[in-house]
Amino acid sequence: MRFSAPSLGGRMTGTLVAWEADTLVVRVDGDAAALGLIVPADSVTNIEVRRERRMTIDGVGIGLLGGTILALVASPDWVDENGECTPLACLAYKVSPHVETRVAVLSTVGAVVGAIVGSQTKSRKWAPVHLDHVGAGPAPGGGLAFGVRISF
Repeated sequence: MRFSAPSLGGRMTGTLVAWEADTLVVRVDGDAAALGLIVPADSVTNIEVRRERRMTIDGVGIGLLGGTILALVASPDWVDENGECTPLACLAYKVSPHVETRVAVLSTVGAVVGAIVGSQTKSRKWAPVHLDHVGAGPAPGGGLAFGVRISF
């Protein structure tokens, strides 16, 4: 989480350990794991949480598009100054002289490579938490309970 508490010097980033009715206990990034900063809840002016997601589907789409474009521009005419077939478009032509086969093979390879790369890539963004609609406190039997208040 990322929060702003002007009385503590501004914006800090850390992990929420506990949220009582009047205090938050936060393990601030960079501090020792056993240390928890006790923050008065009324001094917190802003809270944001980090949302992460893997980019697998995005990678599949980009790889599919890239493989298809490569298959469409492939030509045996792409040779270097020595007459050798080294540019990627010339090598792609060696997959098949038939454009339909090239598109099928190279778009599939591109989609697989894109899925692998995308699954290892994460998108991160910060989402605000509206403090006037969220409540938290101890749960029966131990733990932490969150509540949401919706007015209509």
